[in-house]
Amino acid sequence: MNIKRIAVTVITIVGLFGAGIMLFNFVLMPLLVHQRGAVIVPDLRGLSETLAEQTLDKMALGMRVVRSENHVEIPEGYVIAQTPRADESIKEGRTVEVILSLGARSERVPELKGLSLRQTRGLLERTNLAVGRVSRVSVDGPLREEVIASTPPVGSELVEGSSVDLVVAVGGRKQTFVMPDLAGQDLLFIKEKLREKGFRVGSVRYESRVGVFPNTIVGQKPEAGAMIREGDSIELVAASTN
Repeated sequence: MNIKRIAVTVITIVGLFGAGIMLFNFVLMPLLVHQRGAVIVPDLRGLSETLAEQTLDKMALGMRVVRSENHVEIPEGYVIAQTPRADESIKEGRTVEVILSLGARSERVPELKGLSLRQTRGLLERTNLAVGRVSRVSVDGPLREEVIASTPPVGSELVEGSSVDLVVAVGGRKQTFVMPDLAGQDLLFIKEKLREKGFRVGSVRYESRVGVFPNTIVGQKPEAGAMIREGDSIELVAASTN
């Protein structure tokens, strides 16, 4: 009885040992061999095509450009995306596929004059542009908003997503104001404020003034205290840089 049990035990041990050898030879060993030479894929996004290829070459990997497409933020010739993704494990000698950027798409400013503000927004959206600053100028006539000028002008090439500033005429009766005294004010600041209020800066003349900081307003037309209307032209005199 004891001999039988010993025999069974020996046979069992031999069987398990044999099974272990088979498991190692036919399962574990192929896995170990398969994993030998595996590398972690680096993140190539934002790298130039040349630098990305050099990076992969050092890791015994190849690179293939599958296509190029426009991208607003990534410059032309730089990697946008990759397959396999970064941090994935692949065998040495494999190829990483990349998508390169063509840079931002260029768009032309369309003709906007005569359109309503709503129509202008829609047209700019369709051309991948946006409405920037809107300056309103009152004109005598029917009450409506109509674009009369744009900056940059028609035909200018802009990067997609850029803004176009508009001058919009608003119909109705012009308001009347008392011309303020602009002497001593900064020229660039006042020009911007006048445009925001619907006035036009007709011309700027420079004069040499001792002891006056350059670009300081020293004269104006109409004079301070005169009555002016929205949309009127204002001439300014500023201290020169000499």
